[in-house]
Amino acid sequence: MSQHSAHTHYRGRKVVVVAGYDRALNDLFLQVLGHEDAPRAVEECVLYSSLHEPHRDWTDINAVSDKLTELGIEVPDSLLEAVYLDQLFHAGNRMVRHHLNQPPEVFLVG
Repeated sequence: MSQHSAHTHYRGRKVVVVAGYDRALNDLFLQVLGHEDAPRAVEECVLYSSLHEPHRDWTDINAVSDKLTELGIEVPDSLLEAVYLDQLFHAGNRMVRHHLNQPPEVFLVG
């Protein structure tokens, strides 16, 4: 499974967006998590999860992009491009943090 993240904002709050490709399920996923600087219960940290919308076509990168647009969340273009490429090439075991004004940080490639 690949995991691409970016620190951003949602409704005036710091959040971390995590998206990626699950090779075993051949699906994409998206999560919006409360920022780690904000101490809250685990249940409150998950602000959005693609698991809550199984009716969406999570095999299409546009589902990820469209949901981010619906939520009003901006992420670096590199995040969506990387998730799409992971799906295209069936890549797994990748962890990358994306930034607006600097190159992505690669933590794991496998």
